[in-house]
Amino acid sequence: LADLDDMRLRQLLETARRVERYAVGRTEQSVANALGKPLIFVRAMIALWKSAGELETKRARAKFLKNYGKKKVRVLYQALEASR
Repeated sequence: LADLDDMRLRQLLETARRVERYAVGRTEQSVANALGKPLIFVRAMIALWKSAGELETKRARAKFLKNYGKKKVRVLYQALEASR
C-alpha cells in the first residue's frame, strides 16, 4: 500500500507541477477553462505544489505523506482520475 501511495503522490505532483507552471501569469479560472478542469481541482493542484514542491526521493515523499495525510492524497488522486 505504501508503494501505491507513493505512486499516487508522484502522479499528483507531476500534474500539480504542470498546472502550476501553466498558471504563471494567468488567473486560476482561465487555467481551469483552458484545461477543461473544475476550478477547485486547479486550486487544489496549485496548493499541493506550493506545499510539497519537488519531492525527488521516496523518503521525502514518505515524510510528506505522513505530514500531509494519505487520505488527502487518495482523495486528490481520485479527483485526478475522475477528471481524465
